[in-house]
Amino acid sequence: MGYIIAISALLIFYVAAIYMMKYVRPRKALNFVFIALVYIPYVSLCTIVYSDVGFYDWNFQNTLPFANVSPFMFSLMPILLILPKKAKEYVFLLISLLSVGMLVSAVLSCAYNAAIDYKFHFHFLLDYVAHIFLSLFGIHLIRSKQVEFNNKNCLISASLIFSVATLMVVLNLIFDTSFFGLSLRGKHSIYNNVLVDNSYLSALLYYIGLGAVLLMGYVLSKKFSEKPYID
Repeated sequence: MGYIIAISALLIFYVAAIYMMKYVRPRKALNFVFIALVYIPYVSLCTIVYSDVGFYDWNFQNTLPFANVSPFMFSLMPILLILPKKAKEYVFLLISLLSVGMLVSAVLSCAYNAAIDYKFHFHFLLDYVAHIFLSLFGIHLIRSKQVEFNNKNCLISASLIFSVATLMVVLNLIFDTSFFGLSLRGKHSIYNNVLVDNSYLSALLYYIGLGAVLLMGYVLSKKFSEKPYID
């Protein structure tokens, strides 16, 4: 029941926030709010899990930046404050392209835990909150015209996360690790689920899934880019 209440409340808040964000002034000041509302829950999540299970437990390992796309993006939040303007615009656009994925990830994770009647843990709520606020951040960046939304920029921004994933493949080959679940030596998974036995096929499915998520984000971002905030 806790998961159902949590995600229901977050989805109601999500819809209300999309409507209310247009009234916030100045626009860019909201960036700092979103950065804090993503990063603070993420760091709190890591701290709680570390305190509970220690560094070497897989539950804590899955909270680290190299575990997957979500924690990697969460960990970038303070870095956004010091990035050069052009680089920041591409990362901002990437956040927008991941907006659908972040929302869907939170909803599906919550639904899955509810379906298997998994014990409710507070750190799960922190994870959902970070996902929801990163998704809202992406919508805000598009509607406030802080990114130049065109196909070229979208391809560049999408290539950033694909490049990170590819780097993980290389690091996993060198160190026999499984960052992002992209191990080609049998330690593969897709968000902790082993969908196929073949590591190479699993990696291909991961890339296809990531591309699909970005494409959905592109469609949503395009719609919001056509309906920017009206001053």
